[in-house]
Parts: sequence; C-alpha cells; structure tokens
Amino acid sequence: MSVGEKVREQSVSLEEPVGGAVEAEGQQRRDPISLFSTIESVFHIKDLDSLLERVLLEARRFGRADAGTIYLVSKGSLYFSYVQNDTLFKGETKDKYLHSGSALPIDNRSIAGYVALTGESLLIDDVHHIKSGLSYAFNPEFDLKSSYHTVSQLVVPLATREGEVVGVLQLINAKGEKAAPVPFSMQDRIFISQFALNAADAIEKARLSREMVLRMVELAELRDPYETTQHAKRVGAYSAELYESWAARHAVPLREVRNTRDILRTAAILHDVGKVAVSDAILRKASELSYDEKLQLRHHTILGARLFKRSSSPWDKMAAEVALNHHENWDGSGYPGKIDDIYAEKIYLGPGRQATEIPLPARIVALADVYDALISERTYKPEWKQEHALRYIRYQAGKKFDPELVGLFINMAELLTAIRNKYSY
Repeated sequence: MSVGEKVREQSVSLEEPVGGAVEAEGQQRRDPISLFSTIESVFHIKDLDSLLERVLLEARRFGRADAGTIYLVSKGSLYFSYVQNDTLFKGETKDKYLHSGSALPIDNRSIAGYVALTGESLLIDDVHHIKSGLSYAFNPEFDLKSSYHTVSQLVVPLATREGEVVGVLQLINAKGEKAAPVPFSMQDRIFISQFALNAADAIEKARLSREMVLRMVELAELRDPYETTQHAKRVGAYSAELYESWAARHAVPLREVRNTRDILRTAAILHDVGKVAVSDAILRKASELSYDEKLQLRHHTILGARLFKRSSSPWDKMAAEVALNHHENWDGSGYPGKIDDIYAEKIYLGPGRQATEIPLPARIVALADVYDALISERTYKPEWKQEHALRYIRYQAGKKFDPELVGLFINMAELLTAIRNKYSY
C-alpha cells in the first residue's frame, strides 16, 4: 500500500463551488476510452502554454475537480505554470495567470514538492487530516490568502518514460453531490497517472521546441537589447488572448481557434527575429537614424520573413506573415508595403498594405508589440502607465491599428496586467 493510500480519510462537505470549466453536478466522470482519445489529441499540441493549460483542464474534467494547478520543474524548484479554480475565478480568463513565477522548493514541506521529489502520486481524502508521521504536509498558504478551502487532492508527477520528473499535476476537491468536495477515486488515480505519463512526454517535446524558438529571440537580442525573451513571451501571450477574443466574436469553431492560437503565439514570439541581420550600430544608436539607416532597419521585416520558407507548413506561413507585416498600419502608412518577391536580390519597399489587406495575425501582433513597448522602460523613455498606453492605442484606432481589435484589446486590461506580471521575471 502506497503512502497516498494510507491517508484515505473521510472527506468533509463544505462550501458549494461555482460551476465552470468542469462538468456540472450530476454528470458522470468521463470514461477511460474518452480519456485516451484526449491523450492522443493533447500529444499533438505543439505550443507549450496551450499544452499546459489543456492538460490541466482535461485532467480536471476527468476527475471533476473544482480546481487544479500544473507546475513545471526548473532550476531545482517547482514553478506554478497554470492555476484553474471554478470557485474562485468564475471563468475569468485573467486568473489562469495567477501565481505564475512563484515557486515551491522540491521537498516535503508541501504535497506538490513531495511528489516532485519522490515521483510518487498521492491520493488524499482530506488534507486537514493527514496522519502524523508521514513524510509530507499540507501547505495552507494558498487557502489562507484566497479564503478557499482545500479538502481532497489527487497529485501525480509529470514523469517522462525515461523517469525524469518535469512537473506536477495537482487536482483539488473532486465535486460530489451538490458540488460539495468528495474524495477522488482509485480509478481517477490510475487513469490520471496514465494521462500524466503521456502528458509529460508531450510537455518535454513542447518545451524543447519553445527553447529553440527562444534561442532565435536571444540571437536577435544580441543585436537589439529591447528584443528580450520576456518581451517576446508577453507579445505572444497578448496576441493569443486577443485572437481568442476576436474568434469568440466571430464564432470561429473551437478546433480552429485552438490550432490558430497555438501557431499565432509562436509566430508572435518570433515577430522581430529578422533584427538578427540588422547591424547593432543601428539598433543601439541613441540619436535619430538617418534615412539610409531607417531603410536598413525596415528591411528586418523582409529578412525575418525569409527565414520561414516552408510554404507547406502552417507554422512557417504564419510566422512569415507576421514577421513581414507587423509594421503595416491600418491606414496604409506602414512598411514594408506590397512586395512582389521578398526573395528578390534587390528589394524596393512598396505602398503600404491597408486594412484587411494586412493579415489578421499581423494586425494582432502589431497592436500587442506596440502596447508592450509602451509599458516597458527604454533608455530613451520611461515605462508608460497602462491607462496611458491604452489611451494611445484607442487614439490610433483606424490609423495604426484595426479598430475592432482595439476595442477588444482595451477590454482586456486586467488580463494584460496578469500576463505582464507572469512574464516580468
């Protein structure tokens, strides 16, 4: 009998969580066949953030968990990656970014830390009645700060087939009758553990892909000190959320939304990778650029697009679109404009693209990129307050930016702040 099985205690019905992402009261847990279908679909998600969020959501759906957290192991600690809680967050998108950047030590001072340390899953009916003498303890810090009441937990390691623990999946408060907390079942433990095994391999694969993408950003940063990985991550997150808001308004099918959002996030992260081919004497120049220098700088859009040559790849296609067009303006005053062949030996910048001539992903990234630049400190300016940046964005509706996207973006103010906080370190 494992340590987790030894702590089976009678659960206590407390408050009634508000329904949200997880099935409502009265619905049955999903069958194992459905879970294995989910494993297959999750394994094909290439974007790390989308994968983590989806893994947590699908695990909660199977276990009918009110809440959950997914952690990743990095530099010897456990980092909060995504938090979901139907009771506290009531479906508010911004709250999935809470606690990101916070870390737990990998030791027995917390349940998640213990699972990461030992690689053993734990099934606990009531965290407030853990028997003394066990090698771990419940850390009530989150409950105290949020006025939440954790009762039951199912915590499993995200361990690859080679045995490396890359993270921890923590499910909280299985929903029973009237949505009151009840224990997770042994069936939950078996199938969530199997799900976690497959998820860990997918996470490791997506993590390696993300690291390769960020290496490209770091190369650009060698030239341009403002093109940091944190800036790129924020632009990627802003863009993904703005697209999702636009897609909801236009009733885009969920499958298409997920696929496009994943690709867009990566394309947005790589929006300025073409700067690697621009002289750092230009990118770091403190005084005003000459006409020729401005022309060279504007060519970074073309140079970036040239890196993504596989026309058959939706990833390359969107990355090229974004790199080429994210400095185009809604009113046609942007650059590089209409170009017949970006691979031609001699390139002449054409008349600017206007309105919907600019691909939607590029219109989204253009807005996200400018916003993040405004709220970030630069050697030539202090950071702007969010309200000032959003006022500027609103003023530029119909000029620099797509008016519809501006309206959606301004309504995301709290979400924008949450994203900034997550990727500020």
